[in-house]
Amino acid sequence: MFKFELPDIGEGVVEAEVLAWKVQVGDWVDEDQVLVELMTDKAEIEIPSPRAGRVHRLHFRVGEVAPVGAVLIEIDDESESAGRTAPAPAVAPREAPEEAEPPVPLPDRVEPASEPREPAAPAAHPPELPARPRSEQKATAAPKAPTGPPVRAVPAVRALARRLGVDLAGVQGTGPGGRIMKRDVEASRAALADETPAEKPPAAQDEPDWRREPLRGLRRAIARRMIRARRTAAHFTYVEELDLTALLERIEASPLRGVSPLAFLAHAVVRALPDFPLLNASIDDEREEIVRKQKVHLGVAVATESGLVVPVIRDAAALSVRGLADAIETLARKAREGELSPAELRGSTFTITSLGKLGGIASTPILNYPEVAILGVNRIREEPRFADGELVERRLMNLSISVDHRIADGLVAARFVQALRDTLEGVRFAELGSGGDRS
Repeated sequence: MFKFELPDIGEGVVEAEVLAWKVQVGDWVDEDQVLVELMTDKAEIEIPSPRAGRVHRLHFRVGEVAPVGAVLIEIDDESESAGRTAPAPAVAPREAPEEAEPPVPLPDRVEPASEPREPAAPAAHPPELPARPRSEQKATAAPKAPTGPPVRAVPAVRALARRLGVDLAGVQGTGPGGRIMKRDVEASRAALADETPAEKPPAAQDEPDWRREPLRGLRRAIARRMIRARRTAAHFTYVEELDLTALLERIEASPLRGVSPLAFLAHAVVRALPDFPLLNASIDDEREEIVRKQKVHLGVAVATESGLVVPVIRDAAALSVRGLADAIETLARKAREGELSPAELRGSTFTITSLGKLGGIASTPILNYPEVAILGVNRIREEPRFADGELVERRLMNLSISVDHRIADGLVAARFVQALRDTLEGVRFAELGSGGDRS
């Protein structure tokens, strides 16, 4: 019996939450077939099987958190010689410590899309995690090995399908190569709603005025990161106002017309950081060491349907304004479509977070721990200002920087933002024909 342990995923990840099992007890699995979807504190990942065999036991329920090194699944690889038609083994109950509750079977899961089944209307809402029964249950007979074609969908689309109660096996994909997109899931859910007779609403006195839902997946990962950052780092926030009128006018009159001001800000950041090495660093709390980074790997926070993720532009200082704009656009699209790889979500040395037009006047961003600094970008607004004794209209924006005061003093943060202000207000960009360099 092969006991497959949760591997070390890297980047300090010590545990992962089980989002969905793609197999169940008795299933035949091939080598490299996806076994389970997990959520780390960085991203959703799929774990493939290291060998072929028949699933003997699953060790964690959906929603439970597995530490690195714990046994995720047991696979009877001895049955490989007997082939796919070998009978499923009897499944022993999960061992429990003395005086613990009796072992329980795992809940129903989202069926593998490749498994044949009778067509059935999916539930109007995703099933809730069933309560643990108080008594043992006998193992069920093994289902037939999956033989149908696999469903092509990224983890974010699978997660959306689970939330909406949509069976991906019955969804026709419209993406490249037949891949199922979010729009396909939403269309399938809308069609189902049209076909399902409306239920009579309960009496007003029977309607609860609250609803509970588990904190899971990306939201739980974000919550843990924010709590750790807030409890560990000594946050200090500094806010400064910038006048972007000249910069925006020059952009409109240049070949870079249409490029987001965020790309120019990112370029100013990566050019300024070498002069402020403490802000391009992280802290190792266990060893009480400052880790100064030699390159700038720029994190850019992106809002998605599941929550905030921070894809990383590696060696950002080597890119031009246009290169940074293209990188930001590409990573933002991949983040919203759930196509980011784990490598694209780790290793940042400095983070920028922006809500665009919803950015408000000021903010107090929480550090992307263990980084030392994070820059919050607030919205551009039109306001009157006095210039040479006359009232004129200016386009203004505030920058809010939070730093770990254990490592960087407020003076360092203020000088860094002033350097950004000088670059942006002075329009010091080679691509706009006003000095500077392209590095």
